Amino acid sequence: MATEPRYMPPSPESESEPVLNPVPPLNPVPPAASPARPRRGAGVLAIAVLSAVVGAIAGSGATIFTAQQLSKSSSNTGSSLVAPLAPVTNNLTEESAIINVAENAGKAVVEIQTRISSTDTFLQQEQRGIGSGFIVNANGYIVTNNHVVENAAQLQVILRDGTRTFDARVVGTSPEDDIAVLKIDAQNLPTLNFGDSSKLKVGQLAIAIGSPLGQQNSVTKGVISALHRSLEVPDPANAGQTERILNAIQTDASINPGNSGGPLLNSAGEVVGVNFALEQAQAGPGLGFALDGNAAHDIATQLIQTGHVNRPFLGVSYEQLDQTAATANSLTVGALVTDVQSGSPAARAGIKARDVITRVNDQAIDPSHPLKDVLRQYRPGDQVTLTIVRGGKTQTVKVTLGTQP
Repeated sequence: MATEPRYMPPSPESESEPVLNPVPPLNPVPPAASPARPRRGAGVLAIAVLSAVVGAIAGSGATIFTAQQLSKSSSNTGSSLVAPLAPVTNNLTEESAIINVAENAGKAVVEIQTRISSTDTFLQQEQRGIGSGFIVNANGYIVTNNHVVENAAQLQVILRDGTRTFDARVVGTSPEDDIAVLKIDAQNLPTLNFGDSSKLKVGQLAIAIGSPLGQQNSVTKGVISALHRSLEVPDPANAGQTERILNAIQTDASINPGNSGGPLLNSAGEVVGVNFALEQAQAGPGLGFALDGNAAHDIATQLIQTGHVNRPFLGVSYEQLDQTAATANSLTVGALVTDVQSGSPAARAGIKARDVITRVNDQAIDPSHPLKDVLRQYRPGDQVTLTIVRGGKTQTVKVTLGTQP
């Protein structure tokens, strides 16, 4: 049985500076250790460069590694923490665009070094990792992956010039979305703006900057290979279980351990994604994936403003039915409601136990698009249309989502 995920926000440290508009609006458009070669295998693993050997999860076909990376952005002149999305512009030649992005956007990409102490009482071992991130506010706010900083006892941020190193603290994390925001005590830093990832086109130029295998500020280029990918990754809230990251961006720009948390940029040098995973083929280059830039922008804004993310709440417990389970029970593929919380949005909308939720707005609910992951794309207060099957008959109901308790 699955229930909607609960987010346990970290206790944010008090801020001495005033709260700004955290992340500028979108513009239209595991920690890695000392360089070690990750072993290939099937499964989902952090692809930060760890000082310890990265283990392979048994399986067949491919292995998905999360890649850690930091990034810097061009200077933010306003008081808003993260600039709005900018329109996509592709008027430059590919070569000149890459050179401009590497020179200008690269200033706001950072390397993150982590120290993780072992929890094993008998084996006191310390691991060090390297990831990437990018500055979104001139006063030292940095976006990266949650898996880059998770369980870190110490965090250090190294700017591109390599001469300035800062201790960093965690402002807030969203493990379910693999996004974290760090803060360093510095001012007048170069920053990156977010572009509008909803405007991306397959075939468009994609540029990744980060610290793959510990090589700081490395630049790779490729194209947007596909959009709206569904990727299975470990569930940070439930050990041994998995969740799905929806709307991931696939790119053939080279992504390696240490790239996690770094920016995926368009030709204008705007962030359209946050690099986080590599699906390694058994032979030849693998596939790189980035978290959707618009979603990362919204999450980072909430983390900077409040230290946590407000999750949408429906108020049901359910079992996910695949085709086999649906056929065996004379039902349909979707989320079989097993319980409705009293007074919840679902209860007020008339949802009942034994209903099968088959669609949220235009998105079908199936094993590749579980209900909890589809709902995570919405905000509290959003109204959605649920398609349900009750007693063999299909009907629709409108639900205004609440806030996760």
